[in-house]
Amino acid sequence: MKRVRKSSIALLTFIFIIIISVSLVASKSNANTIIIRVEGNIDAGYADLISRTISNIPLTTNRIIIILNTNGGYLSATQAIVDSIFASKVPVTVYIPPGGRAFSAGAYIALASHELIMASSSVIGSAEPRTITGDRDPKVTNAMEAWIRAIAAERGRNITIASKMVVENIDITGSEAVRHGIADAIANSYTELLEYYGLSPLDIEEREKDVRAALLSVVSDPFIVGLLIDLAALLFLIEILHPTFLGGIAAGAVLILALLGMGMIGINSAALILLLIGAIAILLETQYGEGELAIGGAIITLFAILLMYQKEYFIWSFNYRSMLIGGAVLLLTVMGVTGFYLHKIREVLLKKEKMHEITQLIGKTGIVRQAISPSKPGVVFVASDIWTATADVEIPKDAKVRIVSVQGLTLKVEPIEE
Repeated sequence: MKRVRKSSIALLTFIFIIIISVSLVASKSNANTIIIRVEGNIDAGYADLISRTISNIPLTTNRIIIILNTNGGYLSATQAIVDSIFASKVPVTVYIPPGGRAFSAGAYIALASHELIMASSSVIGSAEPRTITGDRDPKVTNAMEAWIRAIAAERGRNITIASKMVVENIDITGSEAVRHGIADAIANSYTELLEYYGLSPLDIEEREKDVRAALLSVVSDPFIVGLLIDLAALLFLIEILHPTFLGGIAAGAVLILALLGMGMIGINSAALILLLIGAIAILLETQYGEGELAIGGAIITLFAILLMYQKEYFIWSFNYRSMLIGGAVLLLTVMGVTGFYLHKIREVLLKKEKMHEITQLIGKTGIVRQAISPSKPGVVFVASDIWTATADVEIPKDAKVRIVSVQGLTLKVEPIEE
């Protein structure tokens, strides 16, 4: 019974995972321009969002516009975004809105765009690289200065001004950027930007940092990475002191997230490893768990499956109407599958012989281990077990007996004539 229950939990959780995965159906958009809003720190989350967008451009899209407002960010993320822009099959515009900034990492991204549009009151510059502690490394500075000059030259921008953004940390406004050949045009509002390209609200699809990108932003934060490593170590220690497999599974999943945050493994590799950990947890549930491993394995597996969906932005954004309809259909489906499966289990259990039903001993033969008399119960060995027994006659030790009835946990026997 216990084994059947465990198998049921594992199977139902796995069915739940499959149903959710299959229910993720792509949404369609007729927009010809995708607008990505980048606000705040340039990190792995924004790098992933921009890379996914550029790598999987819908056929109807003919331009991507990045609305940029940042004080800087991480070098690895900046490099990934610049590489994605250079690899884009459609033009990528960077727009710095009124009062916006494209400092440090933002300057490299802005200069890498096919077209840079700025508001008059926006600012670009201050691109000298610094370490996490704020120190300056001349070797890194020289490398980044050469890189920004190469970017500016590729896009036909003012190489001298671009170089000074790194070596002298100069900053220029939008108006100055157009005058010095850094920016291509001025648009002092979002409306002016749309008018510049002849766009209407129906022509655009706006995207911001979604759940997947937000997750990568969190796990790539150095402070969070440290916490994840400490948590993984603590979970491993708990597993060693109190082996349940659950601590080990959780520790493995947390450690993978820490390695992802440090950039030691890619998101695809992390997804595959998490998928394997989730599958192992579900398999262990059938042998050792009480339901916890199945639930944990289902969560990890579902999370890994979602990480593999990189082509569709909508999966990581919230459309409450779609979520409501999809959730209702999913709930009804799971309830139907669960009810049918539990009904079949009940049918099997009703037909199955009950191994520990004492009345099944009636008619079986046994051996007397302790003599029995009408006034004193004895002991018989039957069905590989010892039982208390009574009889209406004297029955000596080692005699063969037949069980004729059961009263509670006491057997009534009669001697077998040989």
